Amino acid sequence: MRRQRSAVPNGWKKGHEIGWKHGYHVGTCESIKQRLPDPASEIRSIRVLYVRAGLSGPFPEMDQAIIEVLRGMVSELIIASPTDNLVELAGWKWPDLVLTMHGIRVPASQIQGIRAIGIKTAIWLVDEPYVTDVTTVLAPQYEYLFTHELATIPIYEQLGCQVHYLPLAVNPKLYKPKYVPPQYQSDICFIGNAFHNRVNLIDRIHSVLETRDTRIVGLFWKRLRHYRKLRKGIQIAWISSEKASNYYNGAKIVINIHRAYDDKAHNKNSLNIPGLSINPRTYEILASGAFQLTDIRQDLTDFYVPGVDLETYSSPKELVDKIIYYLHDEQKRMQIARNGFMKTIEKHTYQNRLSQLLQIIFPLMNSGT
Repeated sequence: MRRQRSAVPNGWKKGHEIGWKHGYHVGTCESIKQRLPDPASEIRSIRVLYVRAGLSGPFPEMDQAIIEVLRGMVSELIIASPTDNLVELAGWKWPDLVLTMHGIRVPASQIQGIRAIGIKTAIWLVDEPYVTDVTTVLAPQYEYLFTHELATIPIYEQLGCQVHYLPLAVNPKLYKPKYVPPQYQSDICFIGNAFHNRVNLIDRIHSVLETRDTRIVGLFWKRLRHYRKLRKGIQIAWISSEKASNYYNGAKIVINIHRAYDDKAHNKNSLNIPGLSINPRTYEILASGAFQLTDIRQDLTDFYVPGVDLETYSSPKELVDKIIYYLHDEQKRMQIARNGFMKTIEKHTYQNRLSQLLQIIFPLMNSGT
């Protein structure tokens, strides 16, 4: 009797091919990174007191990224929590600047007290416009206000704030190209909580998702009408940045769906200020070397070129059409991913943003002046 030929060699060959292609992509991204000049950062002779957000979710990792970058930019960095006596600490350490990120847990009286003794204060708002009912009360307490959301700038100007546009950023130490094991690999991936606009979109394109290897990770996804059809690929959990980057690295296509500004169930935005600016996920997906299909925000084209650095969609049908197209055109998909990676790590890191922030508050004189 003739022995059946084992299917193992074919499976090994396919796995080897996938691994080789991913390894080539990771290696190419590393080569791109090595060719880019190191970001120059002149250490300023200033002392900064940084107040952590003191919240869960993405904020601890954002805090850590800011702290790591500031340590290489200023002569002394002091770290504090919102529950500390900040007026007393500032009076003892006498920093040149007290900086907070998000800052909704920092008592207004503390900021008022710090300003009263003559120390500069600044806040960087990074969750606009979803909590503007809180931030429009909080922000005017600060001397300098930075926000990533274009739509809120006129509101803060009306309140008399010295407001500056400072987009969000990425920590390339957390989000980077890398090889990931099979449990993170997929055709299509979405990471994020099930806000109602996201649920509606995923339900509308469920037929293309259920026939592909799809991963959806976040909270509340049992809200889907088609949850049973997609549940094998759904993980209901909050995950770390490291795991999110793993999923991005393992996906052929990563979908980005911005939150709706008028979601009454989850937002504190009674003025219905629209969302015009891109979310941190835009940068994080690209810094991971992944191909991104995103909905469109007004300032997107200020940072990236659709069809070159990432791809966009404006309707469920367009999203489905582009998913099918880019799953089949691997070469174009990978080239776009590499373009987006290069632009992100060159221009959209916390190093870039904090350099801009410090330059606004403490302008360096041009040489020879």
